[in-house]
Amino acid sequence: MKYYVLIICLFSSVSLYAKLREIPVKLSLATMFAPDISYTTGIKGNVNAGGKIDVKIVDKQTGTLLFQCTLNQSSSEFAGSGQTYSKESLGSGAIYYPDFWNSLDLKKALFAIDRKHYDLQAMKPYKFLSSELELILKIEEVNAQMDEFKFPGVGIVDQFGGNSLFHPNHFCHDLMNTSSFVTKVWTKIKTPDINKGSDLIIAAHRGVWGDKLGAGAPENSIAAIKRTKDFTDILESDIMITKDKQLIVSHDYCLMRLTDYSGSPRDYLFNMNQSQLVDLHLRRRNMSVSDFKLLTFGDLVDALIENQLVLTIDIKEIIARRKNGVCIDNCDYDPATHGEEAKKKVKDSWMEIMKKCIEIAVSKNALQYIAFKVPHEYTELLKYESDDTLSKVLFMPVIQPQRKDFLNFVDSWIAHGGTRVLAYETNFRTTKDKSLSPFMRQGVEYKNLLHYVYSKTGLRPGSYPEEPMGPKGIVNRWADWMIKDLTKDWRGDYYFFMGVPYGKIMVLTTDRPDMWSKIQLMYNIPIN
Repeated sequence: MKYYVLIICLFSSVSLYAKLREIPVKLSLATMFAPDISYTTGIKGNVNAGGKIDVKIVDKQTGTLLFQCTLNQSSSEFAGSGQTYSKESLGSGAIYYPDFWNSLDLKKALFAIDRKHYDLQAMKPYKFLSSELELILKIEEVNAQMDEFKFPGVGIVDQFGGNSLFHPNHFCHDLMNTSSFVTKVWTKIKTPDINKGSDLIIAAHRGVWGDKLGAGAPENSIAAIKRTKDFTDILESDIMITKDKQLIVSHDYCLMRLTDYSGSPRDYLFNMNQSQLVDLHLRRRNMSVSDFKLLTFGDLVDALIENQLVLTIDIKEIIARRKNGVCIDNCDYDPATHGEEAKKKVKDSWMEIMKKCIEIAVSKNALQYIAFKVPHEYTELLKYESDDTLSKVLFMPVIQPQRKDFLNFVDSWIAHGGTRVLAYETNFRTTKDKSLSPFMRQGVEYKNLLHYVYSKTGLRPGSYPEEPMGPKGIVNRWADWMIKDLTKDWRGDYYFFMGVPYGKIMVLTTDRPDMWSKIQLMYNIPIN
């Protein structure tokens, strides 16, 4: 980014302070001409007497002006005016512009500049409106300070000259990464459209697996991960740690349901070394053994890059196993018997897995591909990892139905997490859950926790529908099967979810992305 500062003195009593910033931008024409793109634009900022904020966008290759918006007075809303130019005044790069062009008409300018790029392209054929343009964003402030600038195809540009949805340390904040796959996906998650019939975000839990009457790809296999792309760009998987501190992709601690392991059902993954696991083969849902093997976290990151997926990580920290109210295994991790010491061991385990995930992702230049689901406050994370590192990833605070301090938890993340937050997982089971009841907070009434999250942050709430995996019901991390009591847990009921106020903008982590894609389509069909 370039900065130019100029002091201009007019007469003897008035001085105007001018600053010019030039910011490189990459813009995807495919995104700009997508059917749902919004071309609303404008500037927010403070303008003193005689000042202005002038924003220009110039095509780097030809030097042609593509956009200009000027704000001559302070505004807390996006505002500003354009200027009419004749085609001849803009130079040879504007050959396909209309004879007279308004500088706010970015769409018309982009179409024209793409035709000009065709003229300059030696290799043919040239696919129109599909390339990436390298642009220069010029922000001039004269006796003024810009707060934000709304830029179609990018979003909101902040006063630092980056994407305001993301922390300045994050990959997606850099406008040169605007057209990258990960920026597009994370931006979509961070910008819910409450006016749509349905604007759900679907994350495939452990990939797309278990179809063909259970003979389909095993969960968390490379095949299941590849198939995710058929329904969504977002994968959600569980990460565990081994005895020798390696990371494995697995939902269960017990290995018998998921693999061809032939030892004891009480041989848990976290008490085994990676060398004992790497040759195990994954089972399909019908329990037949496949050729696929357990993945390491490094394998998973490679698959994200290869298949262009992003990942929300559900860390399965080490905990105690309790059955019928009694601890039967790993009891030094049981708060009921070992109090605060056990709580610390559980938290330390979670944090260790998070730190190792970050370390591996960094080693593969892929930190931008991951986000963490997190049951801890951001201030707790800072005791284990630096803010500089944490600000390079995204987080989804998780609020379980039994959490009594859920509002304080959300407020803490609002205060300390800021733009590091991707969304909030506002889990619930029935309409009787406290999080789905109306409440007052600081003199304002909210319909439920989902409404509170959206109202306070502009971000999405979310949930885990937890549909039954088959006739045996659902399974926990100890590989125990359960049939849910549907009077106490309504998750899996699609119509219940869609009827929850602010539910239509949720992030849904689901084992059935195929079904939720159909629900999304159904709620977006116009009714005459």
